[in-house]
Amino acid sequence: MQKLIKTLISNCPEDTIQFAKDLSKTIPFGSTIFMVGDLGSGKTTFTKGFAAGLGFSNKVQSPTYPILNEYSHRNNFIYHFDLYRLKSISEFLEIGGIEYLSNTNGICIIEWPELINNFDIEKKFKIHFKVNKSDSSRTIEVYK
Repeated sequence: MQKLIKTLISNCPEDTIQFAKDLSKTIPFGSTIFMVGDLGSGKTTFTKGFAAGLGFSNKVQSPTYPILNEYSHRNNFIYHFDLYRLKSISEFLEIGGIEYLSNTNGICIIEWPELINNFDIEKKFKIHFKVNKSDSSRTIEVYK
């Protein structure tokens, strides 16, 4: 069972970006981050801040249509997946999923990770995003 390690109530995208920048300095390369939350809850905004915090200057975009966006900086990588449209684990394997997960110079950030929930991943973090209906803020919880 994963343990809650950080929580943020984000009142604006800038809060989410700063939180992600700070968090990026505590998550080592070779890790995988599962991001769970409804559409529009801040997952891609978080990824923008996370990448910026590690010095990536690439323009981070949602991977909804391409399924995977790759970003590089020096000899490090961020692999930003959206598994929503994949129907089976074999589709994940066909796009090289295992190779991405095992790259020690990369961090995999995976939106809609339910398809691979049962994979044994050593350095796994889970981040829950929830829109608070009362004031449109977001609650972001990080588990390790």
